[in-house]
Amino acid sequence: MKSFLIAVAGFIFGGIATFLLTSGVLTGIGAGAGIVTGLKAGACLTIEAAKKQGLVTDDQVDGLLNAAATEISLKAPQDEALFSGGSAACEKIVAELREAAAKADD
Repeated sequence: MKSFLIAVAGFIFGGIATFLLTSGVLTGIGAGAGIVTGLKAGACLTIEAAKKQGLVTDDQVDGLLNAAATEISLKAPQDEALFSGGSAACEKIVAELREAAAKADD
């Protein structure tokens, strides 16, 4: 929950700073980057929680990420896989979030 709150706070402060310090175009770019970062963090946190509960295996992570990307994509579903090595990447992202949360608690 702390990681989620840190991510939300980061999006809020980042969005405000971007809006105040840059033009409207750059605000849109910053919001897009924040959304992508938030989606990635949210997906990885969900996957790691599902892995801990035994609902998902490491082998299933790429398929799950590809299915999620297809759901959010405005384009037609692609036959080729969008993600590979997603389990290791998610573990790294979650570790970075935990490190950031630990620093925030200090």
